[in-house]
Amino acid sequence: MTPDQVAAAVVDGLLANRFLILPHPEVGTYHAAMAADPERWLAQMRTLQSRLGYQPPALS
Repeated sequence: MTPDQVAAAVVDGLLANRFLILPHPEVGTYHAAMAADPERWLAQMRTLQSRLGYQPPALS
């Protein structure tokens, strides 16, 4: 999406008094999956991060 398209979606959402503004329809699917089973979503995100080589900072 272009910045102008995102801005238009945000303005439309604000005018409609929506709390959650999702400028792209596909994001709604991701959000629904995350909300339906957050533990599964977190596990999938950890797997993705691992594949990308992400190393979380060490806790001190």
